[in-house]
Amino acid sequence: MNLTLLLSKLGLSMNMSQDVTLLLVVVFVSFIFGMFIGRYKLISVLINIYISLAIINAVPEKYLSEYAYKLIGFLIIVVLLTLLGKKLFEIYISGSGSGFLWRVFAMSFLEVVMLISISLSLVPKKIALEYVSPSSYGYLASENASFLWLVIPLIFMFVIHKRLNR
Repeated sequence: MNLTLLLSKLGLSMNMSQDVTLLLVVVFVSFIFGMFIGRYKLISVLINIYISLAIINAVPEKYLSEYAYKLIGFLIIVVLLTLLGKKLFEIYISGSGSGFLWRVFAMSFLEVVMLISISLSLVPKKIALEYVSPSSYGYLASENASFLWLVIPLIFMFVIHKRLNR
């Protein structure tokens, strides 16, 4: 079933249908990601994403001239740090109850969107636009959006930590 086609038949424009489909996929993947990773690894995965991005951006251009190598290298570093760094970052989201589930889902959502934003920014715009609509690309991979998606999870962690320690 093609969700974009279904939404466009309901009267939404093609770009809006692609945006809604992307949002639904991101929400679903965020939920699965949050449940799979769990509260004990969400913060360490976030830190691993920042470390991986810093490493990929620090590699000289002559070694990673193709965008595919950058993207694959970035994802491999995230996975390796996550698998090998069990004791590296023992930070987790504490709590229980309905507020706890909300924090876990919100953090996993922010991480998934940040991963998508970084991935789209590593890929040339022409190729990225084959997978997402121009408006989604603007929300996720423009210069301002890339910066915001790197900062928002940190702000979220700060706000949650402040609220829990009151």
